[in-house]
Amino acid sequence: MEEIVEEVKVVEKPKMKHKFLKGIVIFLLVIGLIIVSLGFIFPGLIWTRSLGIKYSEADYVSILNKLNYIKDAVPTGESIDDYTYVYGATSKVNVEFTSEEITAFFNEDRPRYYAVKNVQIRINNDNTVEAVASVNVDYFLRELLNGEVTRSDIEKEIPALGLVPDNLNLYIKFSGSVINNKVTASIDSATVQGIPVSSDYINSDEAISTVADGLNNMMATYNEKTGSSFDSIKVEEGKVVFVGSVPTSLTRIEK
Repeated sequence: MEEIVEEVKVVEKPKMKHKFLKGIVIFLLVIGLIIVSLGFIFPGLIWTRSLGIKYSEADYVSILNKLNYIKDAVPTGESIDDYTYVYGATSKVNVEFTSEEITAFFNEDRPRYYAVKNVQIRINNDNTVEAVASVNVDYFLRELLNGEVTRSDIEKEIPALGLVPDNLNLYIKFSGSVINNKVTASIDSATVQGIPVSSDYINSDEAISTVADGLNNMMATYNEKTGSSFDSIKVEEGKVVFVGSVPTSLTRIEK
């Protein structure tokens, strides 16, 4: 009798387990299909939208050489407050950058606390620029928008976004230039988490002024710390032409 009972148990348990695992697999497949579908319907909702820009180590080395710039090993700490940034003397440059070189520069040798990740920059032949990135919201609101826009403002302008997460996938297409450390720009389109931002808002004088002021303030802060100068940045024939002065080195010293 015990052998018969044991045999039944041995047969029954795998069936129940098999049925349970099958249910989990089906559930995960459905969730996976939903996620993938949302990713294709709203590029940037689940993962950072791709602009098709792929770079190599050679692109990163190339842009550092063009800038005459040496960086130390990437810090392993969790906060920028744990390090002192020491910049070398500045040198004047007049160089051209490709989409791949700029993309490499914004991705390579970046610490975990870096506020902008998964960056792609595409320079188009019509002199427009497209950019995607995953951006820390608090940094974006504080440093670029000078605290003039809050999380509540974002949720109000883009209701479909719901509660604003810590990091947002952004896409922007724009044109413009920098002359004597001052930005002029116009925004063609923008999305947040794959959700389009109203053209009435991004083309408003208020939005353009807020973004320009934010970029100008960021440049001013960087220039003050490093002695840099952005004399001219413009787009020509699918490349970014940069004239100015930049530091020759960066050393991040742990406090």
